[in-house]
Amino acid sequence: MRLTEISFQNLRRRKMRSILLVLSVIIGVSSIIFLFSTTQAMKEDVANKLDQFGSNILILPDTGQALTFGGITVEAPTQVKALDMSLLPLMKTIKNKETLATISPKLLVDTTIEGKAILLLGVDFSQELHLKKWWKLNGLAKNQIPTANEVILGSDVAHALGLSPHQTITIKGQDFKVAGVIQPTGSSENDQAVFINLGVLQKLANQPNAISLIEAAALCYTCPIDEVTKQLTAVLPGTKVTALKSTLESRNDTVSKFNLFARSVSLILFLASSIVITMTMKSSVEERTREIGVLRAIGFRKRHILQIVLSEAGFLSTLGGLLGYLIGMGMAVNFGSFLTNAQVQIPWQSNLLVYSLSGSLVVGLIASLYPAWKASKLEPMESLRYL
Repeated sequence: MRLTEISFQNLRRRKMRSILLVLSVIIGVSSIIFLFSTTQAMKEDVANKLDQFGSNILILPDTGQALTFGGITVEAPTQVKALDMSLLPLMKTIKNKETLATISPKLLVDTTIEGKAILLLGVDFSQELHLKKWWKLNGLAKNQIPTANEVILGSDVAHALGLSPHQTITIKGQDFKVAGVIQPTGSSENDQAVFINLGVLQKLANQPNAISLIEAAALCYTCPIDEVTKQLTAVLPGTKVTALKSTLESRNDTVSKFNLFARSVSLILFLASSIVITMTMKSSVEERTREIGVLRAIGFRKRHILQIVLSEAGFLSTLGGLLGYLIGMGMAVNFGSFLTNAQVQIPWQSNLLVYSLSGSLVVGLIASLYPAWKASKLEPMESLRYL
């Protein structure tokens, strides 16, 4: 009779103990798979949501004097010179161009409206609204893009001028419809500005193709921001490219905490499963002292006993790993996003099947090694005392 046949016969005779061992592996593997998959989705969801809170790269003219925009102080020229729209295509030539999810050029122009000093911000509305998803706008429908003869007012400007959505404002002798009003943000760049179509403002200010700065969002799941900054600096002459480190550090800190949490819980589950398997196999071997003694008495060597016990543990661990993967991954795909309130869909990850099978097999064999070694060391005469 082959050793593997003896192993399967032992498993059939001890169905309840075999089921308990498989269940312990299933619980451990499925929990780790579910936790890992949902945590990855949560990390990506958090990263995506953080991406929505403004730019993380500013591009301004490069020279001497300090200039503050968006909460960061950078160097700006003593005599501010405008950048040029020709820089935008150059940004798409860098090696990591796929990381530049949003590029929002801006032209800043001071003007006077009804005797009040007002900042005009010429923007590409589609890019600006994509960059500022956190804005709450009164009067503008979701996904609605203002037309060339419409403007968006910051809350302070709207209050100072007594304007509300759908009313008219006159800028440099031209009438514009107020498409929406931004609810207070606490940022002067948003609350104290009038957002107008970039091309229209360039004509009104007689500054064709001119822009004052560029905001870019390159804060994706695995973006090399420092490298992107270097690449942009290399292709954009006469500019100062600055990454908003505070935003990056905040995002990285949040994602790191998710990583630490997932690894800690996974380690606890891993150790718990190992202990359960070890105790189950130890108990199983102790119950079979008489059987092992008979096998040793009829000529089975120590390596044969070791192989029988490890074969049982390997088979049950692999079966538990397979079922654990299917259950854990199935729960993550169907319920993970809902339970974590994440907007990222969790796909089936076949690579985790390999990790589940190999991991459960290794854990099962290691956890069973001591009981198997102890069983193989039993002398026939000592074992037969239990007959």
